[in-house]
Formats: sequence, C-alpha cells, structure tokens
Amino acid sequence: MKTYNILFIGNSYTYFNKMPTEYFEKIAESAGISVNISSVTRGGWTLVKHACEEFEEGAKIAALLRENKYDYVVLQEQSFRPATEFEYFLKGASQLLEKIKPNGATPFFYGTWGRGEGSVELGAYDLTHDSMTKKLVDAYDAAAKEFGCDVAQVGLAFDDVYKNHKEINLYDRDLSHPSKYGSYLAALTIFAKMFDFDVRSVAFDAGFTKEENEILKNAAYAAANRKNI
Repeated sequence: MKTYNILFIGNSYTYFNKMPTEYFEKIAESAGISVNISSVTRGGWTLVKHACEEFEEGAKIAALLRENKYDYVVLQEQSFRPATEFEYFLKGASQLLEKIKPNGATPFFYGTWGRGEGSVELGAYDLTHDSMTKKLVDAYDAAAKEFGCDVAQVGLAFDDVYKNHKEINLYDRDLSHPSKYGSYLAALTIFAKMFDFDVRSVAFDAGFTKEENEILKNAAYAAANRKNI
C-alpha cells in the first residue's frame, strides 16, 4: 500500500486539538489510506514568515522539503490575512510554492473560517461572520486559481454547521480557534477534497454521536465537492 507523505504548514488553526494526527490521520486510516504526517506550525504565523528561513520555522520547512519527498503540502494562512491583506497572502503563498516546486509535492490550500459573531476582532476589522467567510472563500479561490492549486474550503463547512446546526459548537471560547468539533470538521473537509473521498462513509467517529457525525460529514462532503471558482 502506498503511504502518502503530507506536510502541514500553518498556525494554531492547524495544531489546535492536534488536528493533523488526532483527526486527519485517523480519518485516513479508517478510509484505508496510509499517511505519514509532518507539521510546521506556530501560533499566529503567516505564510510570509513560514517562507523566511531566518525564522526557525522557515528553516525547518526548507530542510524538510530538501530532505524528504512529499505528496502534498498543506498551506494555511493566518486567519484574517486573506480577507484583509490579500497581497501579502499571495506573496507568502508564492514564496512557499517556489520552495515546494523542486520537491514535486502537490500544494494544497486549507481555507479557514469566519470567526463567530461576538468576536472582538471581527468588530476591529468591521467584519461579520458572513462577510469574513465570503472574503476568505473568495481569497482562497482566487489564490487557488492564480497558482493552479486545490483548496479545501473548510470555511464553507463551518458556515453550514454554524448556521444550520447551532447545537454543535465549532468554536473555542474565543470564537476564533476550533473546538474539537471544528478541528474534526476541518480534517474531514481537507481529507475529502485531497483524496476525492466521500467522507460520509468513513467509520471513524472521533467519539462524537451518530447524529453529530452525520451533520459534520455531510457539511465536509458538500464543501469538498463544490467546484473551485
């Protein structure tokens, strides 16, 4: 069986609840797909900083790409940057893609979510959950089109559950970071898009109820099977 080597690059939206290993890897195992996960993450970090080898994280990314062959490299930008500083999002993505290209890995965007209503930071940027969601979706779609990459629009899956299933709390107390439900939903959406897999059939349940799994897996499936603009 082929083992897919996957490198996650991002910040706390990636490492919260140990998403790559506690959820993504276990979803893959349940689906009969072997993965080997590596991660380079730091809270609040941007793609521009991850691309800079003067920082420990940037140096580590460069070394990993030189020394290992990856099938996929997942790029997750700081939560507001695609919506508020699109040009810097593109700059960081471009710089990292130049490092990824010689490795031969397929780059893959992890599109994040609008913050929950009541978030102080939403007000600071004069945004709402809806407007932040739309700006992020549009920004990640534009970047995917610009660079010829796929994107898992986790933000669309979040928006679906947030609006239609309020009994499931996707957010940590800060209305920004993901709860365990949110991290599981992110992993489902990324896995579904990356492997073109119908996650509604995945047996792994993350310890959640049958009803909760049905809601989360349906939302991930719908977001992953939407066509990129």
